[in-house]
Amino acid sequence: MEKITKIWNKKFVLLFITNLLVLAAFYASIPIIPVYCQEIGITGSKVGIVLTAMSIATILFRPIAGYLLDNFNRYHVYLVFLALFCLSFPAFIAFPIFAILIIIRLYMGAVYSVCGSATMTLASDVLPTTKITEGISRFAFTISIGMAVGPYVGIQVQNYMSSQASFLTAFGITVAAFICVACCRIRYPKVQRKKFSLSDSIYKPAFPFMFNMMFLMIPYGAVIAYSSILAQEKNLTSVLPYFYIFLVVGMLLSKLSTQKMIDAGNHRVLVYVSLVILIITMISYVFLNTGIHLLIAGFLFGLGYGILQPLFQSFVTGTTPAPKRGVANATYMLSYDIGIGIGSLLMGFMQESIGLSIGFALTAIAYVIGGIIYVAHVDRYYRKMKGTVTAGGKLSES
Repeated sequence: MEKITKIWNKKFVLLFITNLLVLAAFYASIPIIPVYCQEIGITGSKVGIVLTAMSIATILFRPIAGYLLDNFNRYHVYLVFLALFCLSFPAFIAFPIFAILIIIRLYMGAVYSVCGSATMTLASDVLPTTKITEGISRFAFTISIGMAVGPYVGIQVQNYMSSQASFLTAFGITVAAFICVACCRIRYPKVQRKKFSLSDSIYKPAFPFMFNMMFLMIPYGAVIAYSSILAQEKNLTSVLPYFYIFLVVGMLLSKLSTQKMIDAGNHRVLVYVSLVILIITMISYVFLNTGIHLLIAGFLFGLGYGILQPLFQSFVTGTTPAPKRGVANATYMLSYDIGIGIGSLLMGFMQESIGLSIGFALTAIAYVIGGIIYVAHVDRYYRKMKGTVTAGGKLSES
């Protein structure tokens, strides 16, 4: 690959836009699906099963994703799987049947497991070696924005048009992403392929980061999946799209105000502050009855995750040698798959038993557990791993 000297080079910008579009389309579908399921007669825990099916497939396919990215041309692999991912959205419209929706979500999870790991890996490959941690911290912000903008667009289209129109919008967004990345033209040298081995397809040094982030994503999965139904119960449907706008504003504010601290390595205080904000936000759902409260919750939610997501992604990339980034990112992204899957499934059952408001509040327990894991192990582990990489010299290029 050609020598790269700056973070915001052409390839990085194109990948940034591509990942933002893909994530927006993906996360647009999450709040759409529960409402769409109710429209076609699927309710309660069955909705949670449909949502969680994708996480199961993604968890199972992540090791294969890591193998593909480290043993084949990463750019070509991404193009193929992104094209396959595009097809999942119109499939929801074509087959409105419970059993088939589960199959569609399984398919979606398998192909997305590659897409989600590939973009982060490709981005790290087009960054200057000395600026990988800074660059990935910025690139990871596409996750935060995509998670916020996607649901806003999906819900607005669903409210003013239909669920079917929302799925078609998501399809159009992924097609735009494919065109964008097709213009990127990243070249890789030939890779010496190894036989597939499960042990080689899991990057064990990323486990602590993955396990920690898994707990932190459980409340996110609950909120993103079931906010649309909670808004219906509280007669706040008209306010819900702006919940995601406030979420984006919170993320942008946290990004602008904390990036220098992330770059300088002041991580502990950022983790502590974000967890306090998120715990208070989730507990406040017990008292949620007004649109203003919902908007404030969105803003605080954005503040918290606008810090955590880029920070933990930089932990992984900043402690991983270039040849292992594909499998490392695939391993780390299991945290999103498992965490969001657990959150979605739990809320499906809690909706039927204790109600969504109390259910949302109870997910704050996951933040407490995540905080304990960080304090007890992950903070020291990151500093040790970072020191090992620094002592061993710069990370090698792919």
